[in-house]
Amino acid sequence: MYALVPTAPPWWAAEHREPGDAAPPTRRIMAEVGERVWGRFWPSMYRFLGGNPLAAMPSLHFGSSVMAAHVLDDYGPIPAAVGWGYASVLGFALVYLGEHYVVDLAAGLALAELVRAAEPRAAPLLAGITSTMRALEARAGG
Repeated sequence: MYALVPTAPPWWAAEHREPGDAAPPTRRIMAEVGERVWGRFWPSMYRFLGGNPLAAMPSLHFGSSVMAAHVLDDYGPIPAAVGWGYASVLGFALVYLGEHYVVDLAAGLALAELVRAAEPRAAPLLAGITSTMRALEARAGG
């Protein structure tokens, strides 16, 4: 998807805009707060925690939280509320913090829903592949 729709997160686009561009300024609040709170430890923490400087389209952060919310739906209304609450707060935070555009979240949501809808049809094929791989592993190991 990244190759088909090359995009850049809002904070990166703001840092690399052309001189004289009239677009409103965008701040990367996560980095500002991280630097302020963690000081000299922030750069190594960001690298260690796997900070992704170019997360973009679709938002896999948001898509995976939507998938988790769907899974929690199966466990009742309280887990579902927690899952959907988390996905909602995360979506807001990703846009507010300048990590994603709203369209990135919409694409992440669409991707999650597409995968969920395809699962019943893909399950038999994937089960066959898994069975074949297990048989190959057993032959190779024994």
